[in-house]
Order: sequence, then structure tokens, then C-alpha cells
Amino acid sequence: MRLTLEKVLVLKNITAFEQVSESAISDFIYACEEVAYSAGEEIVEKGSENDCLFIILHGMVQIKENGAILSELETRQMFGELTALNPSVVEVSVIAKEETIALKIKSEKLYEIMSLHPSITKGIIKVLVSRLQLLDNRHI
Repeated sequence: MRLTLEKVLVLKNITAFEQVSESAISDFIYACEEVAYSAGEEIVEKGSENDCLFIILHGMVQIKENGAILSELETRQMFGELTALNPSVVEVSVIAKEETIALKIKSEKLYEIMSLHPSITKGIIKVLVSRLQLLDNRHI
């Protein structure tokens, strides 16, 4: 298990938390569960309902659809933010490519933290807007 200070330093280097105070990040960390996955282990199963946001502290995951790799995410990246904000059935699988340690926060806890710390809300919105802009090059 990593020390809280180590986790704060990792999160401070993630876009969603760049403008967030250390005390708000600490509150976020305490609301999370630290989880570990072995290489090849399924983190999110296609067709299951997900209500969690994951932040990779160490390792790498693959996002797969019907066996095809859509993307790979590594340390200091996050996934599941859409289903954490709006729990739903997922259309992809997330598999640990290597031993992976992540912070996992459930929707209910995420909303609590976001209401206490608007800077976290702004950071998550910033990440979502970035991803939408990648999909839509018009940048309106």
C-alpha cells in the first residue's frame, strides 16, 4: 500500500487534479479504495454495470472491445469517469496489461467529494471536455 503523500504526488500530476489543493486531494484519496490487479486480470467486464472511477497509480491497462485493443492507459491516467458520473452498463472491457495498482472511487463517494471540493469537479470536467474535443476536432 502506498503512503498518502505518494498518492497526493501522483494525483497532482494528473490533469484533473492539477489545480486542486493537497487537502482536497487527501479527502479524495480517503474516499477511494486502493486496489491491485494481476497482469491479465479483468478490472471492468463488458456488459456489467460500472459506477466507479479508477486512477492508475502504477501499471497499465488495456481498453478492449470484442478482443480488439482500443487504447492503453498507464500510470497517472484515469478511466471510468463517465460511468462514475452516470452509472451504466459498459460496452468495453478493461484488462490489466501488467500488475496494476489503482485508486477506485464509487459514484456516490465521488459526488460527495465533488460537492465538498468544486476544484475536483472542475478538474474532472476539464478531462471530459478534452476527451470530447479529441473526438470532435471542431473545438467549439
